[in-house]
Amino acid sequence: MTAKTIINANQKGGVGKTTSTSFEAIVASLPNEEFNNKCLLIDFDKQANATSIMGKTFDKGFPSTVISAVKDNDLKGAIVELTPNLHMIAGGGDMAKYGLYLELLYPFKNGTSQHVAEVTKQRTFHFSKMLDPLRELYDYIWIDVGPSTDIKVDNAMVCADYFVIPQETKTYSFEGSLDIINVYLQTLIDDFGEDFKGEVLGLLPFLLQPKRDLHESIIAQTKEAFGENFTFNAIVNNQKRIDDYPEYGISVIDHHDRKVFALFADIFKELEERIDLFEKLGDIPEDYSYQPTYLDGNKLTDHSRRLNLGTFEPKAGA
Repeated sequence: MTAKTIINANQKGGVGKTTSTSFEAIVASLPNEEFNNKCLLIDFDKQANATSIMGKTFDKGFPSTVISAVKDNDLKGAIVELTPNLHMIAGGGDMAKYGLYLELLYPFKNGTSQHVAEVTKQRTFHFSKMLDPLRELYDYIWIDVGPSTDIKVDNAMVCADYFVIPQETKTYSFEGSLDIINVYLQTLIDDFGEDFKGEVLGLLPFLLQPKRDLHESIIAQTKEAFGENFTFNAIVNNQKRIDDYPEYGISVIDHHDRKVFALFADIFKELEERIDLFEKLGDIPEDYSYQPTYLDGNKLTDHSRRLNLGTFEPKAGA
């Protein structure tokens, strides 16, 4: 078993990266027959939003950050068990100094282009090499990254097997999706060739404001630019409820929460289908379309009602 490493990537903040990452990891790890994966979530963002929301959700503290673990050469020692199937390595503000750490670890000793290229590669792939032993322990690894494009984010991006691009249905978010695919990821391909192995699974639309005409226009632009098959079937639109989770943690109080879980159950299942198509065919066929299982329009299905969400429901007497 070798984990598939996934990053929800966008160069703009506030478009749903951490929400997607957290829910995808949680749903994939649910102790249901159709999920039940061994998952690791790594918070590689100095803002540590994933660490905050998961700490509140599971009432856990984190004794170490991913960067302190990197400096101690001990990623395993920083792993915290959230559930038997879901583990996490926390993020922290010390991520801001990671670039300097890499510069000191791999200094430029001369200015030749070959030497600069070799050192740049060593800096960029440092975390990926440290992560390799953990890949054998999990089915999936998610890495939550910040919105910047620097050596810190590069260290995470080169770890990924697959990318999902969360896209807010606004014009500048669409332009950001174009930029991250056509410029940022292409630069990593140009710089590192076959050593950069990440594939883009598709764009995941986030409807953050109820502006239906603009929303439909952006979706149409997305499909025209990237292809009908490149846009996830699901659209994340239960924003009011989702906005509450960072403050209180993820929980199941009523049917609105169950709809969010059902939505991300479909997102994860579509993600799995897209990965399977990439691994079998090398691409997503033009006629591919995911058929929702857990959410029928805005209604819960029998499959979603059978999801084991007991971990997230209030305890008796609470």
